[in-house]
Amino acid sequence: MSERQNAFTIKTNRLSDEVYNKLATYAKSRKLGDYISSLILRDLDDASTERKAMENKKTYEMFEHIKNELADLKELAQTTGFVGRDLFKEEEPSKVLQLKEGKVADLDNISGSLDDDDLEEYNDF
Repeated sequence: MSERQNAFTIKTNRLSDEVYNKLATYAKSRKLGDYISSLILRDLDDASTERKAMENKKTYEMFEHIKNELADLKELAQTTGFVGRDLFKEEEPSKVLQLKEGKVADLDNISGSLDDDDLEEYNDF
């Protein structure tokens, strides 16, 4: 990180003597900037931790909702008799229709014709 020459002035009458003396000690040792920076980074870290916790909570709630919906669907499927029937049972290989190769069309003998009336629609070309 580059050195900055910016200066901040803190004006408050709410600092206790203990806090003021602690800040004065850091200021005299020229470590006040580092100390304040570490406090701010800790706060930022805590904020991102809180944000992650909120995201994790939302994800957990979403998974719980999906789990409940799936349980409801399973119960509905069982009460309607949908589950347990052999609707999705794989067929035996002998019963599956086997596709066979076909013949290539013989295009040597083409029959048919076009009248001029048929081409009137396409006279723009």
